[in-house]
Parts: sequence; C-alpha cells; structure tokens
Amino acid sequence: MRVAFLGPSVWLDGCCPAAPAHGLVPRCVEIGPGAGVESALNAARAFDPDVSVLFVPTSLPADALDELPGATLGVLVGEDSDQRLDGIARGLDRLVSFFPSLTGRKVGGAEVWRAVPPPVADPLFGEVRPLRGRPLVMSVGAASNHREWMLMLAKHHHDLLQVVHGVSGDALVELLREYDVGVHVSREPGGAFGPQVGMHLAAGHLLLTEAPIPAHGLERDIDYLHVDSPEGLAWTLQRLGRFPEMYQRIRVRGRLKAEQYRASRVFARLTHDLLADVRAFGSSRTL
Repeated sequence: MRVAFLGPSVWLDGCCPAAPAHGLVPRCVEIGPGAGVESALNAARAFDPDVSVLFVPTSLPADALDELPGATLGVLVGEDSDQRLDGIARGLDRLVSFFPSLTGRKVGGAEVWRAVPPPVADPLFGEVRPLRGRPLVMSVGAASNHREWMLMLAKHHHDLLQVVHGVSGDALVELLREYDVGVHVSREPGGAFGPQVGMHLAAGHLLLTEAPIPAHGLERDIDYLHVDSPEGLAWTLQRLGRFPEMYQRIRVRGRLKAEQYRASRVFARLTHDLLADVRAFGSSRTL
C-alpha cells in the first residue's frame, strides 16, 4: 500500500516509517516553513498514494483538502480540540487521535474515529546494549515549569542531558544511540503518554517516567521504572550509577513492548482499516 505522510517535519521525523515495511511503501512530504502547500500537494499527487495521512490537520487550509490524493486520514496530536479545525475535519475521511478521551467526540464537525499511541518512526529503533559502567542519561522535551522542577535535582547531582529543542532526524537517531537511560516528564503535572515514551523504549533505553496516562499497554516496573518526584528520580539515578545492570530486564521488556508502537506496524493496521471502513460506511469527507 502506498501511503503519503504530510505534516510538520517534527511529526514526520518522529512518527513515520522511512522505508517500505509491513506492506507499506511510505513517502514523507513536509508542510511548513520553506515547504509550501502547493509544492506539498504536488509531491503527494506525484506519488499517487492509496492513502494520505495528514499530521496536524490545520497545517493545510480547508480548501486544499480536496486535492489530497487517495483516502485521507487526519492525525490529531493534541488533546484539546482546536477551533481552527472547523471545516477542516469534515474534509478528511477519518480522524484519529493520540488521546482516547477524544474517541467518538465531535472535533471540527467530524467524529474522532479511534485513538492510537503516538507511533515511533522506524529509524529511531535500536538495540538494548549491555551496560559496563555508569549509564548515560537523557531527557527530551520543551521546557516547562513542571519539567524543570522534576529534573533540577537530578541535573544537579547527576550527568543528565536535557534536550529542549532543535534535534530531529539523523541527529536524533545518533544521539539516542549514545545514551542508555531516558527520562520522560510530562509538560504539566498529572502524567501523560508523550511521544518520548515510545521513543526511549524503541531506542533500547531504560525508561524512567511519571505514570503514562493512558498507559497504552505499558506495565509499571515491568516495562518502565516509575518516578513521581525529583527526589525519587535522583535516588533512582544514584542506584543506577552504583548498579548499572540491576534494571536490565526492564530495558529488555520495554524494548520488546515498543514494537507495538513501531510506525510501520501502526499505520499498516490503520490504513487497511481505513479503506475497509470507508468502503463499508462511507465518508464524512465533503468535496
């Protein structure tokens, strides 16, 4: 199946297959600064896909949606419905969301079809490496008050790399392969299943995180280590420095679980289901 993925580069780099796999032949088409709407549509049409997947539906104007080739799938990456989606969502065959709370709700005049965990781009997957010394620790995510509060003590006492912006694509792949432990802190208190959760697991990192909500199948202290305070995070990193191999089984389990978030697997299921659903029940798309 030929699938065109369109949207901002941050989502294409983080959530899309990069090569044929699991029956998909993908093509990524950036929409954003330096990549105009018309050039993106021309590239998608030239590819002649069976399905066009649009990350962040507002990245295209409503009147451009009728030019998307094939069946169309919009991906909502945020939890809150965006007022700018009015009229845009109705121009897509189906909408999916990263948040189960939106499933079945009307967003922009169209119903959210289903929810999926944030897919992890195939190139971000790595292997679990043996640890022979103090593990290298990193955290990825834009700065927020909650993240700074959670990470400050750990950064003060341990060598923790905090990446707040500017790393994607090949540079991100290389960086992930250099590190052993990934710390995920949600932007706001309360926990969340951010894209970084699957990314760290896929890279073969030991994942330290607040409660991922929703869990999307992850099991606490089996697939990841739960941390809920700055002191708890700092203590866990201290233990890892003294006994690097003590949580290796959790790293292995987490890497195995990450396969269910692999982008080529997720979109192979979604695109086949999309075509079957549209054939059976029609489309909300208004052209």
